[in-house]
Amino acid sequence: MNSKRILILTVLSAFVALGTYAQKESWLSRKLKKGKAYIDTMLVNNVDTNYIEIPKNPWRVVIYPKFNEVDLRMTSTLRSDHALLKDLGDASLSWTMRINPPLATYVGAWVGYRGLGIGYSIPLLRNAGRYWTVSSTGTKYGLIFSLRRFKTQDMRVDLQANAFGESYHAKDVEYQSYAPVWVRSVFIDGYYVFNGRRYSQDAAYNQSVIQRRSAGSLLLGLSWYQSSVDFSDKLNSDIIEAANQIGKIKVQQANIGIGYGYNWVPARNWLFNIMVMPTISVYNRVEATEYDSNYNFSYATDLNIDEIYGAWNPETHSWANGERKKPIPLNFEDVSWQKDVELWETGTDINKTRWNININGRAGITYNSKKFFVNVYGQVHRFSYKRNDTKVKLYEWYINTQFGVRF
Repeated sequence: MNSKRILILTVLSAFVALGTYAQKESWLSRKLKKGKAYIDTMLVNNVDTNYIEIPKNPWRVVIYPKFNEVDLRMTSTLRSDHALLKDLGDASLSWTMRINPPLATYVGAWVGYRGLGIGYSIPLLRNAGRYWTVSSTGTKYGLIFSLRRFKTQDMRVDLQANAFGESYHAKDVEYQSYAPVWVRSVFIDGYYVFNGRRYSQDAAYNQSVIQRRSAGSLLLGLSWYQSSVDFSDKLNSDIIEAANQIGKIKVQQANIGIGYGYNWVPARNWLFNIMVMPTISVYNRVEATEYDSNYNFSYATDLNIDEIYGAWNPETHSWANGERKKPIPLNFEDVSWQKDVELWETGTDINKTRWNININGRAGITYNSKKFFVNVYGQVHRFSYKRNDTKVKLYEWYINTQFGVRF
């Protein structure tokens, strides 16, 4: 009898435990449903449904190929007092280093509920880096975070030199650095839509809603851009010397702008969008890190150069003959200098400026249905900064092709 009682009590306890667990699950489920209902209600209440349709299926999964290109240009002017030109009289040298890796092709996936989502892209080409995006968008606002990091050794150089009354020009010369140049960028893009009841930026680029009639709106844009270009490897000492001893640049920019976006609906399910927004940087911080090395990249003609200079002393930063810098061999195939080249940081220069003008532009085409959508859009960013005789311009553009399903 006691054993039967124990068995019955055990079974009843198990049912009570399962019931308690089911109640907890039900409570969590109710909270989630309440949160989703709140998002849906806010979305519906803030739009004119004659212009903007709220899809019944709130979830979206998107597969997309993405094409991205970065064009970084650094221009430096070397005066006659520069070490490279000291024996050339009243000479000058202006050169532009262009880091323009091959067009990067990514394949990515994005998943989200209404205007909330996260995406990740992987490259199909080497050295294209990784690309992360996180987005939160509504009828009147949008916030997009993107992160990219890549490295390259391929670049092109333009030269213009003047010496002894002669001029020398060379354009688009291919050059490969001895060590990688790293480029990292973080971009946070936010906007506010003044006519959010009838115009949706989301309909063109996020597809959480569907634009049914043509409309436009003024846009207020806020963005934060942070990037770094790092070629401070000791094997890149030649580039650093030609860049007025700069080996690393970090940029931080806060921008604000007023722009305009327009959605044109020429036929049912079709949408064409264009958005242009000039911005002014209200905060612009440039940190340039300078370096020095034990080699002078004016080429040595003396075959006994190693015997003349002797060994390098890292404590005194000088060679055995007392010289601070040793010229590299004239023979380009002779890379023996790489075994004892040294590079060290000499200082950091921080420059803060304002009122730098940048441009942000977008355009897209979308075909929508109840269950799926196809979208193609592109965006262009342009940033520039200057420090003394060195100027840097960064252009970045991308094109996305999206294939999405609603459920």
